[in-house]
Amino acid sequence: MQIGSLILYSAFVGALTGVFAAGFVSVLKLFERYLMGETLGYLPPGLPGEGGLSQVFRGPSYWWLALLLPLVFAASSYLGSGRGLGWLLAAYRAGQPVRASQYFRGIIGALFQLGAGSPLGREGPMAALGLWVGSVLGRRIPLGESSRFLPFAGMAAGFASAFHAPMAGALLASEIVYRGLALEVGALAPALIGALAGFTVYGLFHGYGPLLELPPGPLEWPQLFFGLVIGLVCAGVGTLWLEAERFLQRWLRRLTFGFRHALFGLVLAGVLLLMPEAIGNGLPWVQLGTSPILTLPFLGGLFLVQLALLILGGGVRAYGGQLTPAISLGGLSGLILAQLLGQVFPSIAPAPETAALVGMAALLAGIARAPFAAVVLAGEIGGYSLLPLTLIGAFAAYTFTSPRGSFEDVELSQDRDGPAGSQTETAPQTSRLPQPPASSDSP
Repeated sequence: MQIGSLILYSAFVGALTGVFAAGFVSVLKLFERYLMGETLGYLPPGLPGEGGLSQVFRGPSYWWLALLLPLVFAASSYLGSGRGLGWLLAAYRAGQPVRASQYFRGIIGALFQLGAGSPLGREGPMAALGLWVGSVLGRRIPLGESSRFLPFAGMAAGFASAFHAPMAGALLASEIVYRGLALEVGALAPALIGALAGFTVYGLFHGYGPLLELPPGPLEWPQLFFGLVIGLVCAGVGTLWLEAERFLQRWLRRLTFGFRHALFGLVLAGVLLLMPEAIGNGLPWVQLGTSPILTLPFLGGLFLVQLALLILGGGVRAYGGQLTPAISLGGLSGLILAQLLGQVFPSIAPAPETAALVGMAALLAGIARAPFAAVVLAGEIGGYSLLPLTLIGAFAAYTFTSPRGSFEDVELSQDRDGPAGSQTETAPQTSRLPQPPASSDSP
């Protein structure tokens, strides 16, 4: 293995991915501003780590303008290839060549749908950009067998940029490829180098601070019980999400691909008029939920509506990632559970910031089958003083969340009902290339 050259090219892949990721987010923000903010009168709150909580709440001037959303989703369903990060990774493992147009059609489709208020996450197309960069350069750089690690560097850079967390991004790039607790050790170093380089470049444009400002409160030993409870709660939420999504995908196959996406846009239009807070990225509401401004009934309603939208989005196979929504729902779960327990067992309930971080780590660990990355992500956002809580919550959720659903293995022949097949921007879990150590977490 050419160690020196691999380090150099991993850094180059990561930096180039950081440039593309920064451009993607800049265009996404412009699209959100003019479609959602200027035209429809609702711009979701921004992320503290990327410029604060700017927002627009006036609503559309005319209610029928909300009908632009089903039109945008129907059109973008055919603009995109329908092949998200999961399919792209499956093709990469199988050694099947993928044209650049197949990468970019899915990325552009995600750009339009995310900018039109989809609650799915930006990390899917950003990691797909990194996978494309690493795959292209890996075929052209004479590194021998070591070139197979460059896509890990690109994916890690995409995840690190999306979450402002290079360590978690590197672990995600390796963990989501495999089911169980096995890691591809040889991929971790290129992934970490790529993640650091990518976030270094990305941060020049969008800032280096953590996505959310959640300083955890002091940890009391009785609160360890909260870690176990939130882990079990998030396991139930994750299982419900994945199983309902799986059922809905089978039921909606009778509809055409464009009609399914138009239906998703129509539902989002209704939510825009009735509860616009559930539109778009839910992470800022986790930040606001740590203050007394948001009441428990509001947080509960927001959680239920966002969960329903995510199930529908996965059912129609909309474009975008599911890791950011998992973090949002996990944070809301933690906030809600802390308030409920605080009314009965105040010694067990942690501070709101702590509860949000532990919930985020728990649901991400269960949904993505990535407990190490989830624990590290919570640490990069809020510090490692709550490590005992996040470890308990993440591994409890990982143990009891159903491994089935949209995060199961993606077969190349599976996607027959989209414009070019369709799969949400989610990484498959069970295919193994290169082969990791044996894992006991079998289906």
